[in-house]
Amino acid sequence: MFRRASVDGLIQAFRAVEPVSDSTRKLDVLLDFDRLDDPRSLNFLIDVLSDREEPEAVRVEVLTRLGDASLATRRRRRRVGRAIRQLLLTETRSARLRLQAALEIGKFTDVDGTVDALRAVLLDMGAPCELRYFAFTSLHAAGPCADTFDLLRQLRTDEAFGRCAQRLLAEWGAMLPLEWRASEA
Repeated sequence: MFRRASVDGLIQAFRAVEPVSDSTRKLDVLLDFDRLDDPRSLNFLIDVLSDREEPEAVRVEVLTRLGDASLATRRRRRRVGRAIRQLLLTETRSARLRLQAALEIGKFTDVDGTVDALRAVLLDMGAPCELRYFAFTSLHAAGPCADTFDLLRQLRTDEAFGRCAQRLLAEWGAMLPLEWRASEA
């Protein structure tokens, strides 16, 4: 019979794993967080995500879980979206983590500042091509809205994404309000 551990107990078990680089044991403890509906779990997972001392594999797993989580309130969506935005814009140690953040942020484009983070990455010609590609994938997944439409218009002259941006603008054209389509002509 499965006994649900308390949030505090799981946090203690996670923190007790030494050395910090023992990602296998930490990942095992994280599995139990899926079974909990407690606000402390979200706080803890966001803390782990932003802790640069945690193993890369653990942070990537937390990022993926947060991106896939069913977040019941707008406040929780904002917190997760902001954490992912921060990671995308400031992560310097782990290219893998930053790439995953570029993919996950597309699920949170309704959160203030996330489209701006995509814009920063997509318009940064010095950013790795793969990172820019993942950011474009998130932009596509976000769908048509004023912010994504504006960003696509900016990307039309980009050497790497110009054609894709133009095609996506055309594809989304039928779904856009008339005033947006008129400005496109």
